[in-house]
Amino acid sequence: MTTSVGRAKATASAAVIVRDEQGRVLIVNPVYKERWNLPGGHLEEGELPSAAARREVREEIGLDLEIGDLLVTAWVTRAEGSHVFHVFDGPQLSPEQQRAITLQESEIGEIRFCLPEDIPPSMIPPFALAIWREALAARETKRAAYLELAL
Repeated sequence: MTTSVGRAKATASAAVIVRDEQGRVLIVNPVYKERWNLPGGHLEEGELPSAAARREVREEIGLDLEIGDLLVTAWVTRAEGSHVFHVFDGPQLSPEQQRAITLQESEIGEIRFCLPEDIPPSMIPPFALAIWREALAARETKRAAYLELAL
């Protein structure tokens, strides 16, 4: 989806913070990218960010999860263009839900639960950790955050 605000145009995506019982965050390794990310993906034309987040999680890990509050909206400007990331709160998965995860093999190679501080910078996109940390802080403060990042 391309959005327009004044003269600025951007693509958009939505992701979800999903945790295990130890508070670790679920990350996915897409087969079509070099780096790991949160479960989620691009908004389709006319799709609401929360609906895209739910759809993408269902497609990628096979679980139909309730999507919680918006935690972060981040506008990231890169050489190849701008992108708006919407990160939503998700549930803590029970052990049964974790066992029920089914990967969409055409998109996701593997998953893992990690604490953000345990993720090496080379493993994720350069802007992702800042967004993820802001999302986790927003969960604690119960206040959504807005970021503008230029790379």
